[in-house]
Amino acid sequence: MKTIARYSFLFICLFTFSNAQAQLEKVMHQTFEVGDDMEGISLDLVGDYSIEKWAGNTIMTETKVKLYEASPAILNHFVTKGKRYEILADTLSSRLVLSSFDKEREPIRRSKDKECFEEVNVRIFVPDTFEMTGDSTKTLVRKKVD
Repeated sequence: MKTIARYSFLFICLFTFSNAQAQLEKVMHQTFEVGDDMEGISLDLVGDYSIEKWAGNTIMTETKVKLYEASPAILNHFVTKGKRYEILADTLSSRLVLSSFDKEREPIRRSKDKECFEEVNVRIFVPDTFEMTGDSTKTLVRKKVD
């Protein structure tokens, strides 16, 4: 009976270790200055994202990437050289526009027939002096101070 328990434990450990190796994860942060003259923020980002308010006076983005069935070199390539997850900032009149560098994220292929599964979560921390307009999560405006 002890032998079966040992083999079961060993099998579970090996299975857990092999699954842990199949997933790569990277978290990237970017910050953007929001001047007092900025009246709004527009978002033109690829994929889903969430907006959270904070007491800061800058915008911070946190991009968490999980890549399955890929090597660290593949993830590193798409982060550094491909700039796949980079967010750019530009000003348009009195509005700050945040947009994705890579507008079309083609599937990541590790070979001709195999794709890597990719999970990307973006959290955007905006100053609490801004609020969303209506149901849109693409436009925020500065709150009026009375």
